[in-house]
Amino acid sequence: MDKISAGYDQLTRFWLDTVPARGVVARLDESLATALKHHDYPPAVVSLLRQLAGAAALLASNLKQSAQVILQAQGTGDVPLLCVEATDALTFRMYASVSEGAVLPDTAGITELVAPDGKGRFVLTISPTQGQMYQGIVALPSVAETPDGHDLRAGSIAALLEDYLSNSQQTQTRMWLREDGDVMEAMLLERLPDHAHDEATPAWNALTAQADAIFDEHFMPFPYSEWLQFAFADHDVKVHPSQPISFACSCSIERVLNALKLVGEDELTPLIAENGKIETRCEFCGKGYDVSAIQFSELFHGVEASYPPGPRTIQ
Repeated sequence: MDKISAGYDQLTRFWLDTVPARGVVARLDESLATALKHHDYPPAVVSLLRQLAGAAALLASNLKQSAQVILQAQGTGDVPLLCVEATDALTFRMYASVSEGAVLPDTAGITELVAPDGKGRFVLTISPTQGQMYQGIVALPSVAETPDGHDLRAGSIAALLEDYLSNSQQTQTRMWLREDGDVMEAMLLERLPDHAHDEATPAWNALTAQADAIFDEHFMPFPYSEWLQFAFADHDVKVHPSQPISFACSCSIERVLNALKLVGEDELTPLIAENGKIETRCEFCGKGYDVSAIQFSELFHGVEASYPPGPRTIQ
């Protein structure tokens, strides 16, 4: 069985009439390797980016229009920024800012790396191609507020997101993110409205307990149409066709010019005077861009540039 048939770099949506609930499950493999090959991040940062990529793919699968899901963790720690962007087409890209010379424990979690002092935030942005942007922000707990200062369930990316989604949507939501070697396995369950809320609660609790047990074991590498039937054997599981997940970068010279305009003419003019051009690279994929003196001159005497939400880096 090849990797695609076995569910690698695939995402599958499903629902269960017996609870009622709906969900989405994904396995990211070579797409992560492609996204990370442009960087040399420490293991702890790689782990967090994998988790964010899995979460972003799950959330992007629920987009109803052309849009991006952007997940960012921002703080004052040795890793002041983690960012993953995913699209409704299930493409994603990732970036992290790591302080020069920082020595990071391999097992450090998001709180310890991004906001050990509690002065950090986790930002979820939905940015449609057309229409109004939506943004939700939650505070990152300090090291003192998480068990042993590590990224256990109480302060994990999965827990942060499921708490936020449950509160903002007023719908019970659970998320699981687990690394299996270089592979990220991810699942989201959302409880659907029902007319017998109290009576349905034990069924929902039993369903999430099944999911907890499944994520304590290695995923079996066979199609999700089969795996879901095995994972939720006591339920009638309806499965949508699987969709591919891939790395793709949306950088372009237009985005670079937009970013340069935010930096400002006065600050950039000395670079043009010294080198005759400005050399930049995309922080996500490493692609290089050269902005000539002519392009630079046209930039600051043309129409107002815009810049989509995301990390404030030249990309």
